[in-house]
Amino acid sequence: MEELTDLTVTPAYRTTMERLESLKRVTATGKDYWTARDIHPVLGYPTWKGFEGVMQRAKDACSGTGIDPQKHFGRTTKMVGLGSGAERRVEDHFLSRAACYLIAMNGDPAKPEIAAAHTYFAIQTRRMELQEQENVRLNEDERRLELRNRVRTSFKKVSKVAQEAGVRNRMQPIFHDARYQGLYGAPLKDVRRKKGIKATDNLFDYAGPLELSANDFQMNLAAEVINREGIKGEQRAIETNRTVGTRVRKVIADSGSPLPEELPVGVPIKEIESRLKGNKKLAKPT
Repeated sequence: MEELTDLTVTPAYRTTMERLESLKRVTATGKDYWTARDIHPVLGYPTWKGFEGVMQRAKDACSGTGIDPQKHFGRTTKMVGLGSGAERRVEDHFLSRAACYLIAMNGDPAKPEIAAAHTYFAIQTRRMELQEQENVRLNEDERRLELRNRVRTSFKKVSKVAQEAGVRNRMQPIFHDARYQGLYGAPLKDVRRKKGIKATDNLFDYAGPLELSANDFQMNLAAEVINREGIKGEQRAIETNRTVGTRVRKVIADSGSPLPEELPVGVPIKEIESRLKGNKKLAKPT
């Protein structure tokens, strides 16, 4: 357990934590758990009877927080050997990380093993909190990258539709600027200035999920309208693109959501891509 290397503790204290780490098991879904029969001697309770009272106090504490103890203290049984060589079935419990933490908090504070367990499970809890935060961030990164790629595809789609409607290559920038005028209420250069984005940077590379979704919807809707209505000619196509953008903007305003120009600027998409690639390398088996 890497976190233990940062702690200045007695050898006995460290031994308790290392034994708890060695007894940790993992479910098929990646959740840590321990068994009561495994850990009670490690926590300074040599007999099962002495440990049952600690577990009961931990269960009561769990109930006091409004959480069902059965979700963290799973009753089970196990076979144990007898002196005669025979075996008998005894009561046991599957204990979640939270259950073990509550047991450490409700154990005898005079026992050094309990103090060590309290530290160990506090570290475990913090480690899992950080891992969960990292997973949330990665999910957000993946969603944003997916939306950015969708916008890239939609941009190509509406550009092709505009070309087929008669918008020449040199007029494509004007066609796309009409989207900003409708959706953002201002031309692209003003949107960039408002958001503090350089003229050489792509606005979409700094847009968050909501802003990307709005642009993706507008592009696909504009392409559909131009095709369905058989729009021909540069000016008609440009005006249609602007009108569709204005309609999407009205929907956003009517919903009470922030308008696109008011949405915050995100970290560059290249940084997101780099971060995700780095995590994939770390996750790769060696």
